[in-house]
Amino acid sequence: MRIHDTLTRRTVELVPRDPGKIAMYVCGVTPYASAHIGHARTAVIYDLLRRYLVHVGYAVMYVSNYTDIDDKIIQRAQAQGIAPLDLSNRYIEEYVEDMAELNVLPPDVTPRVSESIEDIIDLITRILANGYAYVSSDGVYFSVRKFGHYGRLSGRSIDEMRSGARVDVNEAKDDPLDFALWKLAKPGEISWESPWGKGRPGWHIECSAMSLRYLGGGFDIHGGGEDLIFPHHENEIAQSEAAFPGRQFVRYWMHSGMVNMGAEKMSKSLGNVMTVRELLKQYPGQVIRLYLLQTSYEKPLKFSLDGIGQAFSNYERMAEFETFVQELVKSSGGLIQGGDQDICDRFVREFDAALAENLNTSRALAAVYEFMTHVRRMVTEGHAATVDVSCAMKAFQSALWVLGLDETGAYMRDKMALVASRCNDLQTIAAEVGAAVDDQSAASDVLDAIIVKRQGARSAGQYDVADQIRERLRGIGIALEDGVDGVRYRIHGKQ
Repeated sequence: MRIHDTLTRRTVELVPRDPGKIAMYVCGVTPYASAHIGHARTAVIYDLLRRYLVHVGYAVMYVSNYTDIDDKIIQRAQAQGIAPLDLSNRYIEEYVEDMAELNVLPPDVTPRVSESIEDIIDLITRILANGYAYVSSDGVYFSVRKFGHYGRLSGRSIDEMRSGARVDVNEAKDDPLDFALWKLAKPGEISWESPWGKGRPGWHIECSAMSLRYLGGGFDIHGGGEDLIFPHHENEIAQSEAAFPGRQFVRYWMHSGMVNMGAEKMSKSLGNVMTVRELLKQYPGQVIRLYLLQTSYEKPLKFSLDGIGQAFSNYERMAEFETFVQELVKSSGGLIQGGDQDICDRFVREFDAALAENLNTSRALAAVYEFMTHVRRMVTEGHAATVDVSCAMKAFQSALWVLGLDETGAYMRDKMALVASRCNDLQTIAAEVGAAVDDQSAASDVLDAIIVKRQGARSAGQYDVADQIRERLRGIGIALEDGVDGVRYRIHGKQ
């Protein structure tokens, strides 16, 4: 597999530290508010990477943390009159629920800052002993200028750097660029004992301590959003390699692009967020996931409800295709009349090759759509050669699992349950348009009859009648979409 390494600015071959194994760390959320779609994109991208690595045979150790103590958490907890850890625990639980809806597999380990204090103190002690940090009047600071390779990851010159977000201008520092490893507690703040006084960790030291604790030095992949390149990941490299001179901290760095709302980055601080929970009220989790995978992970994603609508249509196609192939397996005993003998093998090769080239999800999804079209065409045209349709189903389901879109069966069941809940409304519409159904017909049969009636109106040039039927269905939450492979429908709302 080839991945784009932020440190070397090249797409390189992934060569693991230990053959056959991948050790991967991804910076997690700071849980002081509900997760937004930007957080979801990061989680989905690295979940895809993990799934693909498992798919091609690697044993993956995946660690992702929670920054459950932070200035924003403390401030919000004080405003609400609750303990900081109670606030962060609440949002961690919510985040776990949201990610489950997006079919994100739980990491192998999810360490928290509040549970890693001893490891953090040990790491700071090492950095101090090696001469890269100093104790000041309000904590412990890292001496940026003493670390000769500072700026490699972000490509910044140390003399050109200025104080930015989370880089406080502070008279207690020897240099404005120095960053906190340990902050002495202010009155009333949550704190822990340390050799330098009661306090809490700085933002950057936590990820170094937790990743080294569970994965060891020189682990394979460190990931996160591109907004973490500087200062967070730059500082992680400096403090980790200062603690263990001569030892590489991470082999490869990966960064996913930001989600933008219009011309601005989506951010809690800017107040322009679209939360995962808000979207889940309108769309199935796997539709949101597919939307996040349609754009290359390195590129920024401009949030668009139209884009989610297109993802909804594409996911419907996948769900319907899986049902279509399953029915073929049942009816044909595994064989159908079709085209090329190696269609399954060719699809698997194209799909795997796309993801092996720096997680090219656009190419991988194109291979999926082409495969679906090819199989349907083989069935409808009835070519002479035989194709093992059981193989086609396995190949398709394997691809869906890698993409994390493998819950189509549950989606179809939920969809039909929602159709059934609208049975009375459908019977009323059927009576109004003259569709051929009786009072005992199942809701799905009534909907099919209405769709047939609408198609008949369109064929007869009665477009006003067809449009009226579409609008009546839209009024009860059923949206019709005319495509090259027939009419599909989407059901809005959840049970």
